[in-house]
Amino acid sequence: MATTTTAVTVAGRDDEETARRLIACWLAEDAGRESAPERAAEAGPTGWNVPPAPAREVVAVARRLAVQGLAGRAWPVPAAAHLVLARVLVVDEHPSVNAWTERERVELGGWVAVLMQRCGEEGVQRLTAALAARR
Repeated sequence: MATTTTAVTVAGRDDEETARRLIACWLAEDAGRESAPERAAEAGPTGWNVPPAPAREVVAVARRLAVQGLAGRAWPVPAAAHLVLARVLVVDEHPSVNAWTERERVELGGWVAVLMQRCGEEGVQRLTAALAARR
């Protein structure tokens, strides 16, 4: 696992494709635990089980969570690897992503990357819960 993760952080021009291959490997390893139709039904049409929403609303929630507790301190700059993972695992999986501009996707990716950098998977879970509560 460490070798594959390292590839994501050092693969200059192919970061997004490398991350997608890494995730596909993880999903293949996990395939025996739960059937693909069950996962698809649970997640909906994309991979992220949150309600459709305009990008500005999703960005606002991600920004609020990413900077929570940073009053008076500088906001962190996301690492390149977090930007790639945020785009592949979160932004591109939102059910409304096709309605968003590239600029909106990049902005959301930046905030999600900061959230991931600060809080790890728990940050993405908090974002998911906050967006799901808006139903």
